[in-house]
Amino acid sequence: MMDAYVTTEELRHLLSALLVVVIFICLVALFAFLIIPGTRNANAPIAGPAVNPPQGQTGWLDVTEYPPEEGYTVPPVDPKTVMTPTPVLLARGKVLFEQNCVACHGPEGHGDGPAAKGLNPPPRNFSQPTGWVNGYQIEGIWKTLQEGVKGSAMVEYDYLSTRDRMALVHYVQSLGDFSHGPEDPAKLAALAKLFASAGQVVPPKIPVSMAMAKLEEEYVAPRPLASLAEAPPLVRWSVLSPARAARTLAGIPHWRTDERALAKEVVRGAPANGFAPAVATYSPGQWKEFRDQLEGICIP
Repeated sequence: MMDAYVTTEELRHLLSALLVVVIFICLVALFAFLIIPGTRNANAPIAGPAVNPPQGQTGWLDVTEYPPEEGYTVPPVDPKTVMTPTPVLLARGKVLFEQNCVACHGPEGHGDGPAAKGLNPPPRNFSQPTGWVNGYQIEGIWKTLQEGVKGSAMVEYDYLSTRDRMALVHYVQSLGDFSHGPEDPAKLAALAKLFASAGQVVPPKIPVSMAMAKLEEEYVAPRPLASLAEAPPLVRWSVLSPARAARTLAGIPHWRTDERALAKEVVRGAPANGFAPAVATYSPGQWKEFRDQLEGICIP
């Protein structure tokens, strides 16, 4: 039937033209899906080096679940082994820096880590001599690691051992090519004396699930208060919520024998603790009477 409309020669030309169009479309598609994305990636900024996440003994997928550990005491450190940077200390400091500091301060300490963009104030640039809150001498960096910096994302690193913190101090100093100036001999002597005289007490730790189980196991329900309808007038005027007042009394160990301890805790938390704000005006004699009356309505 095609012969009725076109000749064989014309049909051959049409098929050739169609084949050229199909090949052209395939080439355009290939260019769009392969060449253009590669060009975009070539113009993208170079990604920084991979950041090692902080290391620690944590549970699988749950950082609150780690093996329980008994507390212990780290003996005092010989100042001669930590006050001067050595290759061993610097190597250890680099490992600690990669584990704890790179996320904010960046791999070279320029304050350009992956988390830096969302922080205000921004992380410190250790390569520059300006802006150090506690200074860039040994004792100043030590203070920052010991106490953190209030109003910033810099927290204290007191969980690190004395030796590890000093290794981190020396490594942080090594990231700046500028002159750090002479150290203060008096401050260095005080720091050395601290290292030599005080061991570090590491408290025991348990996972959150174990702590919650212990709390449930040790919980003792507070003894309720009797009905206020027949309570003495001073108690009726002073207690707003018997249930909350009972919980408050359960948290004051010596209230039955020390009206001053009772007064201090009750006044501090009223009225949220179940007691009326008017208790703040009671005299010492009224507090003694109030204590005696409360003891009389506590159900044993």
